[in-house]
Amino acid sequence: MAWPLLDELQMDDLDSTLIRTGRKATSFADMVAFTQDVHDRPFEKLLVDLPQIARLSDTKFNLATKVLRRRFSSQASHEQTRLREIGGEIAANASSDWIAGRIRSIFEPDTDE
Repeated sequence: MAWPLLDELQMDDLDSTLIRTGRKATSFADMVAFTQDVHDRPFEKLLVDLPQIARLSDTKFNLATKVLRRRFSSQASHEQTRLREIGGEIAANASSDWIAGRIRSIFEPDTDE
């Protein structure tokens, strides 16, 4: 018999504080805090979190993507290339094509601006 609450607690233990904050964000203030966490978190840690970020709801993923794209576009071109390559490697090892596509989309230009 599966224990969903136990599985969720164990999953929370493995997730970063960023992912836990994102998963639990329900109010506008929570979303702002999550977005600020994405903005403040070092890129190296964000790269590790990409598969979990890609699993968040569409709204939370889109918020994180906007922040990540802004940060990514402000990097020097050689750093953008390096980050895109790392993102591609992470996407290649993703658990599904859907997750991989979301990860790759983070490194695409933002067409909404």
